[in-house]
Amino acid sequence: MDITIWKNRLLHLPLGDIYLYPEVSSTNLVAEEKIKAGAPPFSLVVADSQTEGRGRLGRSWITRAGKALALSWILYPEPGRLQPETLGMLSGLAPVAVAEVLRENYALPAEIKWPNDVLVYGKKAAGVLVDVRWNGCDVTDVVLGIGVNVARDSVPPSEDLNFPAISLDEAAGKEISRLDLLVQIMESLLKWYSRLVEPSFIQSWDSMLAFKGQQVKLTTERGMRGQGKVAGISDDGSLILISEAGNETEYHAGEIQLRLVDRS
Repeated sequence: MDITIWKNRLLHLPLGDIYLYPEVSSTNLVAEEKIKAGAPPFSLVVADSQTEGRGRLGRSWITRAGKALALSWILYPEPGRLQPETLGMLSGLAPVAVAEVLRENYALPAEIKWPNDVLVYGKKAAGVLVDVRWNGCDVTDVVLGIGVNVARDSVPPSEDLNFPAISLDEAAGKEISRLDLLVQIMESLLKWYSRLVEPSFIQSWDSMLAFKGQQVKLTTERGMRGQGKVAGISDDGSLILISEAGNETEYHAGEIQLRLVDRS
């Protein structure tokens, strides 16, 4: 990563401060430090490598230098967009942006595994971690962390995975520029953030939803949360499942793991 070149490519975007690092423990943790220091809205943290990156459900997400994208975007509450009642939609913001870029710029069949993983050919290519800080019932800030497997050797060994993974280079059959991808993702993020509460956002999320019409199960650390056929995304970003009895149930994003049900 040439920090000067990377920063210059991002300067045309309406971002806050731009922080680029050769290595950090976690871009989300650095973003939290920048928030405490007064970072303005839409500030961006990008690292060439991270040694203690976190995924959902407490999993680690290690990023080796030159192999993947690791970034965190800082958001603050604002009327009509980021409020407690829109947090369900916020979980889909990064997956929608990343999936759209992969579809439109690289002709890859990207899908969104609810709530916020991006799949290509049924394998995980990108993951999102949304860290929300509260003051009572009020949101104080949000850090949107995104990790994308770009180079072929960015994917951990299969024994370290809890879901099949793939790199974009492997999926596309060619090398993909991490810098080009970063710029494209940020452009898409900014576009969709401005439309977060518009019907077009949910429609786009729904159109890219993985496993539609298939039986899935939702689990938490406490056990089974629900099971049914994937029907779509509700207006608040919840997942709609249809039971075998034909009943619809909505599930809100949280510490939930989604898996296909083996029907064999």
